[in-house]
Order: sequence, then C-alpha cells, then structure tokens
Amino acid sequence: MSPPTVAPTDVQRSVAEARAGYDRIARVYDLLAGASERPFRAHALALLHLQPGERVLEIGCGTGEALAELAGVTEHAVGLDLSPGMLLQARARLDARGLHARLMEGDAHALPLDDHSQDAVFMSFVLDLVASAEIPGFLAECRRVLRPGGRMAVVAMSADGGMRAPMALYAWAHTLFPVAVDCRPIHLREALDSGGFTVSTLEQGTMWGLGVAWALAQR
Repeated sequence: MSPPTVAPTDVQRSVAEARAGYDRIARVYDLLAGASERPFRAHALALLHLQPGERVLEIGCGTGEALAELAGVTEHAVGLDLSPGMLLQARARLDARGLHARLMEGDAHALPLDDHSQDAVFMSFVLDLVASAEIPGFLAECRRVLRPGGRMAVVAMSADGGMRAPMALYAWAHTLFPVAVDCRPIHLREALDSGGFTVSTLEQGTMWGLGVAWALAQR
C-alpha cells in the first residue's frame, strides 16, 4: 500500500479511546514526545506573555510541562485534561517544583469554568485532536471562558507547512492507526477564524519534517 499524497482531514478516534490511550502512555509521554514538542510550546508561551496575577487555563495540560511554566508566573493557573493518568504526572511535576495549579479532569467541549473567568488560554497539540465539525463549538467554549479582550496561544500540526514525503507518510500512518497516530494537520488560521478569534501572530516550523504552526489570537 502506498502512502497518500494528502494529509488526513479528520479525527478518527473517540474521546474514550483518546482517554484510554493517554492513560496508557502517561508515564512515558515525555520520553516519546517531550523533546520534539518542547520548542514549539516555548514559542507559543512566549507569544502568550503571561503576567503575574493573570488567570490562565491550559487545555490538554498533559504531564504539566507547560503548566509548570504558567504556574511559575501566576498563582491562578488551571490545567484541564481528559486523562487522569496525565493529571497524576502533572501533579507530581508541580509538587516536585513547589508550584501550585488547579488540576481538573474534563472535556474541553464543556469547560467547567465560569464565563469570562480567564485572562488567557493555552493549548499545545490539542486543537488538532478535535474533529473538524466540532472545532467551532470547541473554540466557542474557549471564547466563553475568556474575558473580553482575552488572548489564546495555540500550537498545532499544520497542513500549511512541512515536507511532502513526511507529511504523506504521516497521513498514511494516521489512516492505518488512528488511535495511536491521533493528531492530524489542520489549517490553524482558518480554524481560529471559524471560532470567532482574531489572529494577531501566526508562525510556522517543522518537526521531523511535519508542519507545525503556533499562533496568538484575541477574543
């Protein structure tokens, strides 16, 4: 079977499959993906430019690497994740560094936070896990919890960059193994536009030849 020449266009695994999958790899996630994802998270965190005292939510906080950076700036950091296994790793990381953040298990399609309660939202390799038809509603929840004028920094696999051969090979793997290879490239600016955000900065890079984009957007 030959790899296709176009990137996959949608998510092909359920929320339950995602939760179970991340629970299984929680203890080794940083070894599997931490080093490759870290530079892009750093770029997006720099764009967010969080200030002391601000209220910030990280969606899909995973093992807490970025959340620890946020909690090092403000005492009002919240980390949300589907996976209890990932949250255990995040708590251990925060405790080891003497940092505090509120950790919540939940689905970002229905954020357990009040309207306009956050100054900022951060997410890294999360929006590319949301089914295409659900992205506007997912981002509407982000808008709901952000205060007027609030901002959001996002990292995602990008369908607008990358090298042809690695992108085609990844598309092929995503089609064959949709639970294990669950992210898929998206058009980040178009996605944010569809959710009513105004993109102020969007940058592109590559990770193992795959396109990655990071952006700052305002509510």
